[in-house]
Amino acid sequence: MNTLFIKNMVCDRCIMVVQNELEKLGLDAKNIKLGEVILSKEITSLEKENLSKTLEP
Repeated sequence: MNTLFIKNMVCDRCIMVVQNELEKLGLDAKNIKLGEVILSKEITSLEKENLSKTLEP
């Protein structure tokens, strides 16, 4: 498993947006809570970069 920490997640809508973006990128999240995402597998540096670019705006 791989845990990602995401800044500025402040409400349930943030969780929904992160979940939707993960699905678009083909990443499977085991658990999402404010500020933290637990993925079912390790992600590559390219996947991490794509996720970062997607969530920054």
